[in-house]
Amino acid sequence: MVGTVSDQAGMNNFSLDWSRMLTKQLNSIQVLRAIAALCVVMLHTVVNVATHGWTSQFIPSLARHGEMGVDIFFVISGFVIALISYGKPAGFDAARHFIIARGTRIIPLYWALSFLFAMLLFFGPPAFGHDRFSLWRVMASFLFIPSLNWVGTIAPLIGVGWTLNYEIWFYALFSFAMVASKTPVRSVAIALIMLAAVHPLHEGGIFWNFYTNSIVLEFVGGMILGTIYAKYKSVNLYIILSLIPIVVLSIWNYDLTYTGETRFVALGVPAFSIVCYALYFENKLRWSKFLCSLGDASYSLYLTHAFTIPSCMMLIQTVDRKHGLRGDLVCRLLLEKKKVLAFISHRYLERPMTRITRRWLDTRATV
Repeated sequence: MVGTVSDQAGMNNFSLDWSRMLTKQLNSIQVLRAIAALCVVMLHTVVNVATHGWTSQFIPSLARHGEMGVDIFFVISGFVIALISYGKPAGFDAARHFIIARGTRIIPLYWALSFLFAMLLFFGPPAFGHDRFSLWRVMASFLFIPSLNWVGTIAPLIGVGWTLNYEIWFYALFSFAMVASKTPVRSVAIALIMLAAVHPLHEGGIFWNFYTNSIVLEFVGGMILGTIYAKYKSVNLYIILSLIPIVVLSIWNYDLTYTGETRFVALGVPAFSIVCYALYFENKLRWSKFLCSLGDASYSLYLTHAFTIPSCMMLIQTVDRKHGLRGDLVCRLLLEKKKVLAFISHRYLERPMTRITRRWLDTRATV
């Protein structure tokens, strides 16, 4: 990279400021990350426990809204990106720092677990039911390209990885906007709104249906919220009051029969409301330290539970062949094990891999 001493110093200061913004935590957001991950994990746990023959009474009612965890993640993602980029310079160098910071947060652990999953599928497919090794799915997973699994739904090797296809695409759009526009938040928001608007105009294939899904509007909602919070350091009480009917109606009439056109209304708007409420109470509540810690490990929890469910189910089936255990207890045992493994993964895999990869990329970028 060519530049004067003053330019290089300015970029170093920018990088430090950026890192501080990334590491500065809002307790409400950390707790929401934990809750969102737990919602998704709980939903998948209940489905698997029921599929293997155990009957649960209580936990399925808690997991009923589990799919909304993904939508909360997307709103948070848009919020964080707008927050950390507010008032920061745009341009190529800023985009490079941005993509390194976000890419190293997501890619290393995902690639490592995807490789492990591919090897397990290749050498021991019976453990994963009807799923089988496919070279195209392996390539698509590593390149974050939407692809179909054996059921015919869009899912990479690690099933929940479809959400990361959206995340990486969102980061790529934002980094491009940082180079091409002086107002990247506004530019990306307009682009995503236009994509969602054209969804009903054409019955396309995988890529059309994936990238024009109304779920992309959740990033837009998050960016709007992030810009407001960065400017005013709070969420207005009138916004909170206006969202009460939306939250109540969404919970009361919750229905999973949404489409690509309606997901934002069915799940995205309630998710946006939940994030708004959490931010409003940021300095008004004493947030759980455990949930804040689990929020740090939420990415590991989200990814690793795809491995723990099959292995744990095989173990429990061996111990409880006649299904004498209550389904709720089986669910609870699975959830606790997943949380333990998530903390282990976060400390010994995710953090070291992120740190090493970021250091290596930063070193190469300055050569």
